[in-house]
Amino acid sequence: MKQNNIFLFAVIFFSSVFCFSEINAQSAENQLICIKGGSFFIGNKNGSDDEKNGKKIFIKDFYIGKYEVTNIEYRNFLNSVKPNASELRRYINLNGKYKKLKCRIYVKDSVYHVEKGFENYPVNFVSWFGADAYCKFFGGRLPTEAEWEYAAKGGKRSFWSRFLRYYLYAGSNELNEVAWYRDNSENKPHKTGLKKANKTNVFDLSGNVAEWCSDWYEADYYKISSEKNPAGPETGRLKVHRGGSWYNTPKILRITNRRASKPVTQNATIGFRLVKNESK
Repeated sequence: MKQNNIFLFAVIFFSSVFCFSEINAQSAENQLICIKGGSFFIGNKNGSDDEKNGKKIFIKDFYIGKYEVTNIEYRNFLNSVKPNASELRRYINLNGKYKKLKCRIYVKDSVYHVEKGFENYPVNFVSWFGADAYCKFFGGRLPTEAEWEYAAKGGKRSFWSRFLRYYLYAGSNELNEVAWYRDNSENKPHKTGLKKANKTNVFDLSGNVAEWCSDWYEADYYKISSEKNPAGPETGRLKVHRGGSWYNTPKILRITNRRASKPVTQNATIGFRLVKNESK
């Protein structure tokens, strides 16, 4: 019995020490995964013009949401902050519609609710401002474009894996294994976490909904970016979103593909996930 107790203590201790253990985030529905820092090659020499000037950069440790932020989590945020009418319109379009899709969050008697059955679907019709506000409220932030790509490519690589090519998509070269996209989505997003996770145990980095990043977009940014923790241009017109969505073709879902929209954009294809610098 004493030996069993010692073994149990050791398991608990080392689980809390190793970086790749999961930790609770701001709610039971979302978790954060620790991504151990390291060097990697950002971009793709065989990709589109804005990917070809990639280079080796270093990323420090960070924590990223295991899942895309869901409707229930964003509802909890709205009920906590109680935004005024102007702030609400800036954050999310509760009346957002696209064909048979719509925003699944609604307000009744000054309280926000989620349509039954859509609690664990990724929130959409949320602007960059709404995503940024959510992350800051919970002591976090949006991922930088470099952090997003580093996590999608699997984080820190072992010595031998450095000689292997990265997957085309986040977790596999077979898109159906890891992503909801135009050919399999039935023209709609799906519950988070149903497809295979990537190496870092993060789900839906490719497909389901595209994900806002913190960076302003600049086509030639890789040429001038810092080689350590690049955070994007200081100013711009468009904000980066990565990963592609249920609506997109396989080409758009490639890990290195770069996309951007106006930060006020609120549509059915873009959501986000939370990042933190350290665990709480």
